[in-house]
Amino acid sequence: MAETTENVPTTSSPQQQPLVMQIVVRRDLLDAEGWGVGPLMAQVAHATSAVLHETRERPETQAYLEDLKNMRKVVLQTPDQASIERLASVLSASDPPVPYHLWTEQPENVPTCLAFAPNRRDSRIKKALDKAGCRLWKG
Repeated sequence: MAETTENVPTTSSPQQQPLVMQIVVRRDLLDAEGWGVGPLMAQVAHATSAVLHETRERPETQAYLEDLKNMRKVVLQTPDQASIERLASVLSASDPPVPYHLWTEQPENVPTCLAFAPNRRDSRIKKALDKAGCRLWKG
């Protein structure tokens, strides 16, 4: 019987980037405003829950949630309120817009954290993060 290779993936096809969520937290809330680590972690939880709920119909979000053992997240910091608002503005102005949720703590009305919907690290996201001065969160 002859061997067939019809359904065997070829090694020349590029491998798809894994899904990831980028989470951007205002560093000044910890360093200058006196927020504790616990309250900042709550802001991250609020923003990620919100964006997952808002994008629950997107195929990328569904695939991300179906693979619980392989969820990837990257936590980044931005220096201040102006930079996180600039990031939100750049994302909203993208064509098509990049799905995200900017969490605003109430009743203080303070934007604290921005979470991206699950994505494959497209170049628009990297450019927006760079433009807003985002860096990996440092201890």
